[in-house]
Amino acid sequence: MPDPIDDPEIIERLAGMGWSSPDPMPTMTRLAAYGVIRRDGRVLLCRVSPGNLGAGLWTLPGGGLEFGEAPEAAAVREVEEETGLLTGITGTPSIHSDTGVWPFSHGPVTYHHVRFVYPMELLGGSERREVDGSTDEFGWFSGADLADLTVGDLVARVLGQGVSPSETPGGSAGQSDSSAEASSA
Repeated sequence: MPDPIDDPEIIERLAGMGWSSPDPMPTMTRLAAYGVIRRDGRVLLCRVSPGNLGAGLWTLPGGGLEFGEAPEAAAVREVEEETGLLTGITGTPSIHSDTGVWPFSHGPVTYHHVRFVYPMELLGGSERREVDGSTDEFGWFSGADLADLTVGDLVARVLGQGVSPSETPGGSAGQSDSSAEASSA
């Protein structure tokens, strides 16, 4: 069995928590925001870069919130970082809450992952790939195209259409899920 990938985001979060080896692994909460963007009957997806958890999976554009950042702002920022596209939010998010274990070279990291998924519209921008980031490619895919992609659990949940999630850490079927629509109040 190959060694676990030490995802750069996990390393940064552990360092920010003051963790160092051989201390016991802390638990971690990750807040993230994503966008569902459609154009001409196709949905925008991004591929996770090598060296990151879920490398090779196709997922919705998005990622982790920075400290103090609103989820809405994070979704818009992440879409632009990963694709060069400018977007606006058009409705309330669906919220997905999961727990699980991420592999790490010093031991498993138990996590709670809360993901806000916003419906979005294109406002402008110029398509370009992210350089040296968590994604390395993006594309527009029809429902039929999704069957040929290896997608993360979030894509399968949000887009449905018989899409099966890959069995990978942080994106495996069988995680606990307490998805709920956010209230507008």
